[in-house]
Amino acid sequence: MKIFNNLLKAEKKHQISLGIVFILYILLNIRSPHGLAELIDTTIGNVVVVCLALTLFSQSNPIIGVLGLLVAYLLIKRSSIETGSHAIRSFLSSENAKVRDFSKYNQFPVTLEEEVVAKMAPLVQHGPATNANYAPVLDEVHHAAPIDYTGVI
Repeated sequence: MKIFNNLLKAEKKHQISLGIVFILYILLNIRSPHGLAELIDTTIGNVVVVCLALTLFSQSNPIIGVLGLLVAYLLIKRSSIETGSHAIRSFLSSENAKVRDFSKYNQFPVTLEEEVVAKMAPLVQHGPATNANYAPVLDEVHHAAPIDYTGVI
């Protein structure tokens, strides 16, 4: 009976009510409101929630502190689920995973066409003819401007 009376002292009542709220939050799987979830699902929001939980852990009963840390973790997780960032982190692959997949899918055997082309004789390239007696001829340009046209008359 002394333990029960000790728990119901005036300075402990707020901790009991906070513990009850924490237990209800844990058990009832309450969703975070979208506006609050957007604030919490940032780096600064996560740091603030963790700091508040650590402050609660250091300033109150250890049981309430542990419940506060658990509630902080669940609040951050439920907020990321509410905003959709949890699904992005869980289901979208990283760039390294994409590169691994692409290299895995691009490993296929050498085809017959590639073998034939590899076995072909190389193309022979001759230098210019020594006694060539031809010159390029410019055809009708249909009133087009010359290449060095500047537009100034």
